[in-house]
Amino acid sequence: MKRKQVVLNIIANLISVLVSMLISFFLTPYIVRNIGKEAFSFVPISSNFTSYMTVLTISLTSMTSRFVTLKIHKNDMESANEFYSTSFYANLALSGIISILFVIIYFFLDKIINIPSGILTDVKMLFAIMFVSFIINLSTTSFSVAAFCMNRLDVSSTISIIGSFARVFVIFLTFTFLQPKIYYIGLSILVVTIIQGLSNLLISKRIIPKLKISFNKVKIKALNELFSSGIWNSFNALSYILLTGLDLVIANIMLGSSAAGTLAVAKTAPMALQTLITVVPTTFSPYLTILYAKEDSKAFLSELMYILKFTSIIIGIPIAGFIALNSAFFKLWVPSVASSEMSILALLTMISMVASFSIMPLTFIFTITNRLKWPSIFIFLTGILNVSIELLLISKTNLGLYAIAGTSSVLEIFRCLVFVPIYSAQCLNLKRTIFFNFIKRSLIYMVTIISIFSLIASIFPIHSWIQMILNASIMSIIGILVGTSITLNDEEKKKTKIILKNLARKS
Repeated sequence: MKRKQVVLNIIANLISVLVSMLISFFLTPYIVRNIGKEAFSFVPISSNFTSYMTVLTISLTSMTSRFVTLKIHKNDMESANEFYSTSFYANLALSGIISILFVIIYFFLDKIINIPSGILTDVKMLFAIMFVSFIINLSTTSFSVAAFCMNRLDVSSTISIIGSFARVFVIFLTFTFLQPKIYYIGLSILVVTIIQGLSNLLISKRIIPKLKISFNKVKIKALNELFSSGIWNSFNALSYILLTGLDLVIANIMLGSSAAGTLAVAKTAPMALQTLITVVPTTFSPYLTILYAKEDSKAFLSELMYILKFTSIIIGIPIAGFIALNSAFFKLWVPSVASSEMSILALLTMISMVASFSIMPLTFIFTITNRLKWPSIFIFLTGILNVSIELLLISKTNLGLYAIAGTSSVLEIFRCLVFVPIYSAQCLNLKRTIFFNFIKRSLIYMVTIISIFSLIASIFPIHSWIQMILNASIMSIIGILVGTSITLNDEEKKKTKIILKNLARKS
């Protein structure tokens, strides 16, 4: 493994996500104070609406990095340019089609979801800006392929950091000098999208100058390959929408905008944490793709097993920490709206992470091996079941928001602990139970540190952010020590020490 670049990628990604989390950490209570939790709920709802459109676009965008990376590392630049150019022009065509859909949704928005009359105009403005941002992002997404191909995720992370600070600047500027409006948040996202698109274009020309867009390179064959492989990712995206992406919309329609506001705030921290914990496994994705392209199955499996163990140790700590500290966190973070209901909703959202934290790198196997059909079908069936159970529980019981937050998490546990490890092993032509021993040890590790962290939280009550930071620091040290002793063998412990030393040296 090229540890220097991997370490650099991890550091850059961690900094990028931590900056984004810190911004969200300070901005969320600030925004809630200025516009209220009901208005705030429409920010993630508008984001969800744009994500629904990925069902139409991801069939082309999701596989571009894979095909271009494989072709470049097989020294086939001609084919790489064909996939790159075809993806770009196909995305432009899709942008035009989706723009029409967005216009229709905009005019009928108040008929689709519940919007308080007092903020109707502001919410429609927010959706309009978010739609424009999505179209720009779709039109420029091909430019991000270069950083992935060359395993330079540190470059992508640097661009994200710049975008995060630009977002803060726009929000504070508008909220300070103008009357606070919800659509200013959409405006900040639009600015970030433009910055990222232009930056990725410049970076692409710099790190892979031979990778060029040309209409003459557009090939129907390349389009068919992208579409036929990526269509299952579109199906996958639809399935994830059914599984988790409709939560706020269902809450808004079935329980009202106030309930949706409570759920939106409760899910903000867990979703930010979800973004953080995907940093480490995602960092290894380009490397695994490159290794797979070299057709060295022994080296691939060896590195995959180590990556599974390393990532489970690192990302298990923040999950267990949040579970132990979540009640104190909400009281300090959003004291005006904090409640036991909010804490329970956050914990219900977190349940699936306890199951998924150890197997995240395995989900990349489906894309790397281009075996997406059955994972997509399985998630789709799970998503249908999720929506059906949620609607049934809301209409027949008094569970309300608990039914929405808990159902998807329970179903996700089954997918992560049963389907993902079995099918990823099958994709690699390995024994189907090969990953279960590792998963068992990872779950033992998670249960152990949750117990230890909860004991620490009970012994040292938290009444300030300083106490929160001190407790979290103690938990992090203990988590690493427990994780390395339970999960790693002697050789893997040595490898981990080298990586952590490099991280400490460069941070």
